Amino acid sequence: MKHGLSCTVFALVVLISSFLSVCGNDGQQKSRFEKIKEIVAKNMDILGPMLKKGPSKEMIDFYLKKEAEKKKKRDSDFEKKKKKYAKQTKTMFLHAYNSYMMHAFPADELMPLSCKGRVRGLTQSRGEVDDALGRYMLTVVDTLDTLIVMKEYELFEDAVKLVIRGLSFDTDITVNLFEANIRILGGLLGGHASCLYLQSVGKLSWYSNELLMLSVDLADRFLPAFDTPTGIPIPKINLRHGIHGIKDNETCTACAGTLFLELAALSRYTGNSSYESLARVALDYLFERRFKASDLPGSTMNVNSGHWVRKDSGVGAGIDSYYEYLLKGYLITGDKRLWDMFSTQYEATKVHLKKNKYMMSVHAGAPKNRVKEHQDALQAFWPGLQVLAGDVDEAVEVHSHYVKVSGHNQNTLPESFLLTGQLYWPQYYIRPELVESNYILYKATRDPKYVDTAITILNAIENRCKVVCGYAALKHVASGELEDRMDSFVLAETFKYFYLTFAEEEDIGIPIDDYVLTTEAHLIPLHVQFFSNEKVNASKEVCINKKIYAWSWLEDSLFGRYLINALPVEICLVDDQPYNYKAKQKKSKEEPRTITSSLKASNFDYKNPEHVAVLRSMGINIEFVDGEKLQLVHNSGTAYSEQLGVEGVIFMKEISEHAKEMSRVAQQQAVAPRELFVQSLLNREVATFEAGRAQFGPDLTDGMRVAGTAELAQPADGCSVIINRLAGKVAIVHRGNCMFVDKVRNAEQAGAVGVVIIDNAEENSALLAMSGDGNDDVKISSLFINKADGAKLIEMLNSDPTMLILELREPTASDEKCGS
Repeated sequence: MKHGLSCTVFALVVLISSFLSVCGNDGQQKSRFEKIKEIVAKNMDILGPMLKKGPSKEMIDFYLKKEAEKKKKRDSDFEKKKKKYAKQTKTMFLHAYNSYMMHAFPADELMPLSCKGRVRGLTQSRGEVDDALGRYMLTVVDTLDTLIVMKEYELFEDAVKLVIRGLSFDTDITVNLFEANIRILGGLLGGHASCLYLQSVGKLSWYSNELLMLSVDLADRFLPAFDTPTGIPIPKINLRHGIHGIKDNETCTACAGTLFLELAALSRYTGNSSYESLARVALDYLFERRFKASDLPGSTMNVNSGHWVRKDSGVGAGIDSYYEYLLKGYLITGDKRLWDMFSTQYEATKVHLKKNKYMMSVHAGAPKNRVKEHQDALQAFWPGLQVLAGDVDEAVEVHSHYVKVSGHNQNTLPESFLLTGQLYWPQYYIRPELVESNYILYKATRDPKYVDTAITILNAIENRCKVVCGYAALKHVASGELEDRMDSFVLAETFKYFYLTFAEEEDIGIPIDDYVLTTEAHLIPLHVQFFSNEKVNASKEVCINKKIYAWSWLEDSLFGRYLINALPVEICLVDDQPYNYKAKQKKSKEEPRTITSSLKASNFDYKNPEHVAVLRSMGINIEFVDGEKLQLVHNSGTAYSEQLGVEGVIFMKEISEHAKEMSRVAQQQAVAPRELFVQSLLNREVATFEAGRAQFGPDLTDGMRVAGTAELAQPADGCSVIINRLAGKVAIVHRGNCMFVDKVRNAEQAGAVGVVIIDNAEENSALLAMSGDGNDDVKISSLFINKADGAKLIEMLNSDPTMLILELREPTASDEKCGS
């Protein structure tokens, strides 16, 4: 009884202590204090002796055990909460990704309100915003390493195959160099890094650096942009024609300064120093042109004169990721000069831009003069950079400001806002910057409040932005009016940072701490700095000892601690010479590529890169008409030499004769149609459709039949990697957007035993014999039916989605005919 009383009294003391620890306003504090005084006064006869004597060891042990149990429960509840929201994040991501694949692929982006793809030149122009689009599968390329982070291995592999088989940069489209670099080149390199990791754990054995080869192709198309007097690249590039006809000569600091990570990584993957050197020249020039009065850069520069066109300086739009790439460039190369450049300008931002917890823009030449009264959503990345720089306390303070602004706007951070809280630009594009800095702060501090912040923002996106086909931006954070827009960064960055905040290590598909994340959140391995790079390493080396060098700033964060452990004792820096693009360009003109064509028209395969290269050398480009008809266009003026131009004329004549012969054979074969027999086991309904045959794959002769349950392919046109499993089934696809043989190949790869292709022509025309591409690699049979019969087939499938049997065969006289 005495022990029980002691425990009760001790519990009372603990209870009183807990009252004292509760925070509230002054009135609440006073009220609680008065109540505690009353409790103490009434129990002084018991508490007095107890407080003098102190609790017994048994009481302390009892209390500590209870506290340990409470902590364990709190930790368990916290982990359950994180797992719940990691799962919710993945569900939301897959809703967005699958909506894109279903309704938009291969368009660059999804229009979530219209449930269709946004295609440059076809959908209504949005001005310079559309310069990020290049008809290069933007969303799927940008999303590759998000799939691997979320352990969606099958979707990742399908997406990689899709990109390898379908992505081409040979298009007459002018794109924003900065956007193409961070989203497309970065996405390809992040996908390549993911593939290499999977191979290291015994997966993806078929991968042979195809994404890296695409990266080289794209980066080579970037090179003419750097051919300026300053080395600062022109802000736009035509993917086919380079800088021909482009008159833009002004670029933002971030646009020129946010190329280094991707191009340096590419140099170290390939051993070709030219990419890294060009990007480094631009970084060095921007640094040298900083204003000496403040050590700050301006925001816009003339690429020819090197003069600052706009002299405002901040950490938001136009400059933001320049700072990021100085620091992260140092992390992936170990080059101390980049750290010194970052340190100089980072310290300048602390002196001139920080006002309390606000980062404001000033005139770089006269930094006491503030030039803007508003901030933008892009600035919310800054606290994350502060953490990487070791300023965790300042990062906490600055981050809290952006969280507060978001909270005042229903947890959606507006595009731009005044310090008073008024909206400047009221849109919300589901940007990642606030979620990114929140994740980095949680990783550095492990403070649960950052998990709660992420949950609040995630729920706001789910409640305010979710639509049937993905997640739509907000035109106005107050009204909640939606905009038909879902940028690729929503999948590439926003959902990735949410997931990394919530997921435990075992739920992440790649060891994330072994990678630096680019400004688009793409993965670059920390160890790329140790990859062989003959041309860079051939120059003068200066080695420093990391034990001597001041690494203390890194030790302040978890990120920094694992980075220190990853680096060698000695770091060798290189004093490399700038890459001379003009000299390379001159050399290429003096020594033109001399490919002597032995390619015969009958052997031509448009999917063979070597064949495509031969044609290009002869001035022949490949184009598709209506998405499925292959067309060759010859311009001898673009041939690599006069002789190759002549060979191009000869080849075009040969291919014309070959096409005529193929057409003649097809007409002969078209007179012997085939038959599609359909049987619904559920509805006991049968139908037979006359069908055209294929000039590829096994022909249905001598009683040969192919049968299986029917299933619509996804995507419906079958022109890319088919995402549903078709093992043992007959796939139904629609005509258009690619060659017939490609549809059948994709269905075969998905496991189909046969394919039915439905025509898209409004009027029923004569059944054609589907042409191939000269290869005999297809191992399954396929048939072609007209649109009206296809509609009947789809109707039967909808009424019996699981037990509709299709049989591909030669015509018989016994079955009832249905349709024309």
